[in-house]
Amino acid sequence: MSKLNLKILKAPGSRKFNNETKIVDFKGQKKTPRSLWPEAWKRTFYKAYPRFEQVLLPKPEKLDSNLFRALLDRKSDRSFSNNPIKIQDLSNLLCYSGGMKTILNKDKSSQRMYPSAGARYPLEIYPFIFDVEDVKSGVYHYHLKTNSLELVLKGPIKKETMSQFGQPWMKKSHVIIVISAIFDRTEMKYKDRGYRHILTEYGHVTQNFYLVGTALNLGVCSVGGFVDDGLNKMLDIDGIDESVIGVIAIGNKKGDTI
Repeated sequence: MSKLNLKILKAPGSRKFNNETKIVDFKGQKKTPRSLWPEAWKRTFYKAYPRFEQVLLPKPEKLDSNLFRALLDRKSDRSFSNNPIKIQDLSNLLCYSGGMKTILNKDKSSQRMYPSAGARYPLEIYPFIFDVEDVKSGVYHYHLKTNSLELVLKGPIKKETMSQFGQPWMKKSHVIIVISAIFDRTEMKYKDRGYRHILTEYGHVTQNFYLVGTALNLGVCSVGGFVDDGLNKMLDIDGIDESVIGVIAIGNKKGDTI
């Protein structure tokens, strides 16, 4: 056994996965013409809860913001005030971070506010709302096409939610954005390597939340530690075909940032 193979054998699972999904070269690979793509590759998927209670959010406002200023000011902010988030700010945050461009320009494009490998869009956004003006506490699904919230689980939900985290500061957050991935949307086209694309896409969306949140004067902090299946259970998803991959805590700013 070569030294390289021995090193791979002893490596953590993440490095083994990285090695096993490498592209070695493009020799002999034939690109499938778009005319021969299966229908599933061309279709954009959307998740919705049509029978659930729905909260229509206000139309997103034009952001009066400077991108350069937002980039410089962007920080992970864990210090939140006691003031609830305004529903207009929530609408702006969700639409500009993870929404559809058609909400703003009324064209027929299915493009969203972030790039996605092959336009597969595997991510779903679930706001866990604790303190937002004119919105009841609960777990919601963000419906892209209508810029609305679909009630998945009625509140109060804060105690159960916080039991999925080991970070007490999160109790002061006003909204927690929980992002899941429906893996097959991407992997049907890109196979195992699609998982890399999904995580890259999560990074794109998270940075959007940071920059838009900064422009709205909201505190934003990405959270990597959580009980995966605890959140999956609250969302009533199986944790296999669809599973939570990341969390972002949000609140009105207060005091210093870290």
